[in-house]
Amino acid sequence: MKKLTIVIIIVMALAWANPGLAAGSTDIAGILPSLDGWTQKGKPDIYTPDNLFEYIDGAAEIFLSYDFVKLTSVTYVNNEENSFTIDVYQHSSPRNGFGIYSQEKPQRSDFLDIGAQGYYESGVLNFFKGSFYVKMSGYDLGASDEKVLTNAAWGLAKALEGSTDFPAVVKCLPGKGKIANSEAYINKNYLGHSFLHSAFVADYDIQGRKFQAFIIETGKPGEVEEILSHYTGFLKKKGIPVEQKEKFYRFQDPYYRSSGMMNMKMGKNYLWGLFSNDNATAESLLMEIQKNLEKNKLI
Repeated sequence: MKKLTIVIIIVMALAWANPGLAAGSTDIAGILPSLDGWTQKGKPDIYTPDNLFEYIDGAAEIFLSYDFVKLTSVTYVNNEENSFTIDVYQHSSPRNGFGIYSQEKPQRSDFLDIGAQGYYESGVLNFFKGSFYVKMSGYDLGASDEKVLTNAAWGLAKALEGSTDFPAVVKCLPGKGKIANSEAYINKNYLGHSFLHSAFVADYDIQGRKFQAFIIETGKPGEVEEILSHYTGFLKKKGIPVEQKEKFYRFQDPYYRSSGMMNMKMGKNYLWGLFSNDNATAESLLMEIQKNLEKNKLI
């Protein structure tokens, strides 16, 4: 009995520490919206990492790379034989829910305040909330297309668990010069380097100079130093000098010679930077990121 109690406590602790465990247990079928004039066509289909490819084939790989947990898919029909489908993708964490959404969303669209963010295009309405990424597609809905999808989206978004905000790190990316809706989360091999395991990014255009700023969030003490050690070691092998002063680094990444100098700063559990040959602009944006991280109590 004592051993069983210990096991239960450990499982509960893991679920508290890792929201992804809770996400996998959510009963989406039980919260699907009821819509006047529409009925569900049969029971929802459930897909897991083992068989996701059966539903989305070649696209499954990118969903799996964002730690996909489960997909619940249901089709609604009406008396006129119109139909639309709701696909609810559950991922292991809010960052991955946002991440997969960010990989598919257009930079320009009719963005909506549904969930944390959504967008509508003819026959399509997608949004994310917490660990969930919802994709909706209509067929032969005609003039009622937007209204039907929006009503269904509002009902589902209200029922889904999770924050109606972007991950906190995204809000730490500077607002000055940021290209609207360019925020994204890249979860593997940022800039082609395996040691840059993931990054929150946004694109910028300042006085005609375009670049991308990033924030890397680490999960354990000493990981920032470990990443920098790998990066500087890589540069040393290439014979590239590194300018360093306190917690600031500037160097030329051999993979991005045409992008300007890499400018980076480090803090507890965070590493942030951008490419630029304009030292004043780079340092100003790096300082703004630092202030935002401090304001949000992340460093």
